Amino acid sequence: MRLTLRGPVLLLLTALLGLSVGILPASAHSRLLSITPKDGASLPTTPTEVVLTFNEAVNPQFVTVRVTDGEGTVVAEDATAEGAQVTVPVTEPLAAGSYKVTYRVVSADSHPISGATAFSITGDGVASPTAAATTPSASPTPSASPESSSAAGSPSTTDAASDTQDSGSGGPSALVWVLVVAGLAAAVAAVLYAVRSGRESP
Repeated sequence: MRLTLRGPVLLLLTALLGLSVGILPASAHSRLLSITPKDGASLPTTPTEVVLTFNEAVNPQFVTVRVTDGEGTVVAEDATAEGAQVTVPVTEPLAAGSYKVTYRVVSADSHPISGATAFSITGDGVASPTAAATTPSASPTPSASPESSSAAGSPSTTDAASDTQDSGSGGPSALVWVLVVAGLAAAVAAVLYAVRSGRESP
C-alpha cells in the first residue's frame, strides 16, 4: 500500500513543481501596460507626446523609442524614462498621415521588451495642438466637430489590450498561483500521510 500511494503522489508533486518553475519566469518579466496614443488611434491634431507605461521600472540607459512617418522618417525620438513610464515629446506639428511608434526598453530584471504600434493624424497637419484649439478655422475641420472631440479624447487612455505588440507576454493570474500552492500543499500532505501510514502498518 505504501509503494502504491507513494508513486502517484510523488509523480503529482514533481508535476506541480515543474509547473511552478515553468510559469515563474513568465510572471517575473515586465510588459507594456498602455501607450498613448493607443494603437490604431485617429487624432485630429498632433499629440504633444507619446507615453508608454510598463508594469515595472525600466532602465533609463536602455530606452529607445522612435516615431516615424509613412516614409520611415523619424519625427520624434528623444525618450526619457522615469520609473515605469517612458515619454517622448512631439515638438513639431505632424502632417496628416500614418505614424508608427517602435520601442525597445530593458526592464529592471534585464528583460528586453520591444514592439510597435501605430496612429494617424487626420486634421490640419500644419497647426500645432495649441493653435488648433484656440484659432477658429474658416472651413470645418475634424477638431471643430463634437465627433472629433470624442476622437481626440479616446487616445488619452488605453487598456492592457494594446500590449499585443509586447514581446514578453504577461504572467499568470493570482488564481493560477493559488491553485499551484494549494496543489503543492495537498501533494506534500499526501506524501506525509503515506509515509506515516507505512511506518505504522505492521
